[in-house]
Amino acid sequence: MKEILPHWHFSPNSPVKDVDMERMTRGDRAVAEACRRAMESETWKELVILESLGVRFTELVGRFVSEVASPVLEAMPGDAFHQGVKAQLTHMVKTRDGGETIRIIKTLAVKGRL
Repeated sequence: MKEILPHWHFSPNSPVKDVDMERMTRGDRAVAEACRRAMESETWKELVILESLGVRFTELVGRFVSEVASPVLEAMPGDAFHQGVKAQLTHMVKTRDGGETIRIIKTLAVKGRL
């Protein structure tokens, strides 16, 4: 799995490094797998399209955010490492913020935590 280095995050030519999946905790791996499955869904693709068109905070985006975030939230362990991320994702569902949900789930798919 490749990780985009944070300081080059918005560049299409950003450098990448290998992420060692064996060194992740069991909870991190579960969250990363849930995020990858969510990113393969049709709902994810629709959410990304709406975000690229600039559609945010609508009822439709809220429904897509809820559908994408719910399996990720279910997979999250209750430990202190994931507590902040869980609160952020829950807040994104309430505010119907598709863009921030996309960014959080992309990061979680690689690292398993923020």
